[in-house]
Amino acid sequence: MRFFRLLFLLLLPFGAGAQASIDSLQQRLATTPPDTNRVLLLNHLCWQTSTHNVAQALAYGQQGLTLARQLRFGLGEVYLLNALARAAFLQHDELAAIRYYQQAVRRAEATPRADRQLMLALLGLSRVAIQQQDFAEGEKYGRLALAHLQRHRPVSLTDQGLSQYSLASLYYGWLRSGQPAPDSIDRLCTTYTRRTLATFRRLPPDTNLASCFADMGKVHALHRQYDSAEYCFHESLRLYQRFGDRFGQTETRLGLAEVLLARHRPAEAEALLRPAVAWARQLKATGLEAQGDQLLAAALAETGQGLAAYRLAHTGQALLDSLQSAERRETLARLRVQFDTERQQSRVRELTQRTRHQQQQAARQRQYLWLLGGLLLAVAGGLGVAGLLAWRLRLSRALLANQNAELQATRTEQDRLYALIAHDLRSPVVAFTALADLLKRYVERHDTVRLLGLGERMRQAAEGLRGLLDNLLSWALTQRGELTPQPEPLAAAALLAEAAELYQPGAEAGGVQLLVAPEAAGHLLADRNMTHTILRNLISNALRATPPGGTITLDARASQPGQLVLSVRDTGTGMDAGQVQRLLAEAPLALPAGRRSPTGLGWRLSQSFARAQGGQLGLESAPGRGTTVMLKLPAAGSVAVGMKVPHLAGEAV
Repeated sequence: MRFFRLLFLLLLPFGAGAQASIDSLQQRLATTPPDTNRVLLLNHLCWQTSTHNVAQALAYGQQGLTLARQLRFGLGEVYLLNALARAAFLQHDELAAIRYYQQAVRRAEATPRADRQLMLALLGLSRVAIQQQDFAEGEKYGRLALAHLQRHRPVSLTDQGLSQYSLASLYYGWLRSGQPAPDSIDRLCTTYTRRTLATFRRLPPDTNLASCFADMGKVHALHRQYDSAEYCFHESLRLYQRFGDRFGQTETRLGLAEVLLARHRPAEAEALLRPAVAWARQLKATGLEAQGDQLLAAALAETGQGLAAYRLAHTGQALLDSLQSAERRETLARLRVQFDTERQQSRVRELTQRTRHQQQQAARQRQYLWLLGGLLLAVAGGLGVAGLLAWRLRLSRALLANQNAELQATRTEQDRLYALIAHDLRSPVVAFTALADLLKRYVERHDTVRLLGLGERMRQAAEGLRGLLDNLLSWALTQRGELTPQPEPLAAAALLAEAAELYQPGAEAGGVQLLVAPEAAGHLLADRNMTHTILRNLISNALRATPPGGTITLDARASQPGQLVLSVRDTGTGMDAGQVQRLLAEAPLALPAGRRSPTGLGWRLSQSFARAQGGQLGLESAPGRGTTVMLKLPAAGSVAVGMKVPHLAGEAV
């Protein structure tokens, strides 16, 4: 009974008596022994204090997680992982949040009765992706959570509202970011926000309803409906004040201040913002503090306080720069790829276990068959039963053979990807090691002339490593079937000029002349990003193969009707016919030192992108005569078979 009373307590809203509730829970914690009830108490304390004292919330969460693991209390461990992830997210520590949410997903999938916690963890991963403005990734996790929710009925109003709220936040952030998005995103944003508000209005008022009012105010403000926006923000602020949620009050005050500034009421905005910035600083919510500093700077500037406005704007920008570093974004992207890879490996292990189970079933059926064969002379009726079992055995063997083939194909493709990644990562890492040794040597010798020359080489090595990481991410997406072409009419000359401009500094540093043929012309129907990735890989290969004094020429010509050929021609060392044939067949090449080997991930990715757009790669080369790589794509005005082209207004691509 004690356990069920505590579960009921976990479902209560964080109301006006929040501090009294925290004090009561802390008193109960002092007398609770280290058992599962203590784990649930620590989880509730972590949730309740996360919007008031994040450091205290994290301490409660870590203590509860350690105890849950000692007790092997799987459900409690999932609770605490979600609570810690939420606290880290409120503190704008996206790296810690995504790690906790990923652990929660893994643990929930292996724990009975953790379906709701799995949904919450998937929604948390969606929120982190939205915060990083990776809206496609956020939509993927949001849809996964919604599908999981629909599979486990009955669905509570709270869970339904949470899933709708996640999609409303996603589409609002996507719409406001200005990134390319489906044409229907405006309608989806408004629809899901209204649905969420209607769902939570059917429940007792709580902070979820306050969040919905705040989001509805943002949507109205985005459409310049300032009267409606101001009403929604005031309703949200009233609810947050009622429930004592300082974090929600801070966020709502910032949204209301934006509306007041848009309506040229800076004095009212300043009165709202000053306590909000102080609260954000107390809560250590760096993102809210940066936003508040910038809004307060705008209000001060409008009232003629220019010096104070400049100082606040500078402080806010410094905080934003600390949150939006490239290193953090790359780490988050690497964590997502690693998480997806682990889930794929888990599915492979599940398939392996299923295969073993069927092998055991086949072995048992084989034993039954031998037993019936021994009784065949004594029981005439056993012939029919033996025939039936033999037929079932053949079906099992056929199914087993198909599953073995599927498993072998999956493992082969996985080994192939690991080999490519290991091969392509070795060169840039070795280059950075050599540059580090040179840097140390020049510093010790005080050789400033050569030390200054290392900057361009380090930039080139970094650009090469960045291109490799882009290729790795794109390859992972193509293998999962999540990267589809978005064709549009493109001017071939402009596309080639853009690619040439990107690699012009590297060509000049290597003494190679990089040209776009004057007669390059025509328009093609292709995906800009995919085609640009192909050209970037081809030009990079050509630069590696062309010696100083050589030339690389980019050209575009019409071939047969409905096709346009983009070509990259170099005056490098070239390859013999056998090497060309093996390269086009995607077989590995063993070339001498100094010769190019475009058989890594970039070449394979280029072939995949070309086929995805209804085109193909061709190659002509001879030893000592250079190499010409040709990319055939549909010309503008024709659509390749199998390509998906958006042609209806409002269609989501």
